[in-house]
Amino acid sequence: MKIQRVTTRFAIAFTAAVFLMLGGWPAASGPSAGSAIAAKTEEQPRFIAYYFYTNKRCDSCYRIEKWTESTVKDHFQQAIENGTLRWQTVNVDKPENKHFVKEFNLYTKSVVIVEQKDGETLRWKNLEKVWQLLRDQEKFADYVSDEIQSFMEKS
Repeated sequence: MKIQRVTTRFAIAFTAAVFLMLGGWPAASGPSAGSAIAAKTEEQPRFIAYYFYTNKRCDSCYRIEKWTESTVKDHFQQAIENGTLRWQTVNVDKPENKHFVKEFNLYTKSVVIVEQKDGETLRWKNLEKVWQLLRDQEKFADYVSDEIQSFMEKS
């Protein structure tokens, strides 16, 4: 029993240290009234699945990006092909992308689904649980696809 408590405490301390090194907990989701997303394409998709990252990345950061990209492309192929949904990675350390940190209350690497119209954000949601599901790719994919599907259906 004592070994189990020590192991549990170590796991909690280790997890807290990793989150602090990564910059904290994922941001809460919510609307961003009137905020604009600058798109460089003529025709803008209605939904964008973003992965926001910084110059400093760990194995978990790369795993989140890889698993999210795979999930989006596998589960939403038709929406991507018809232009309804776009997958996009964004380095928020680049000066032209720093505005995303404030717009979406980003504290760490994050997966965010956004609905937009005419380049303006109507609503968004940070998929906060991606960090908690890094040990199980199937649960991770189910979570990401369910959240995106639910988000898209509510519009």
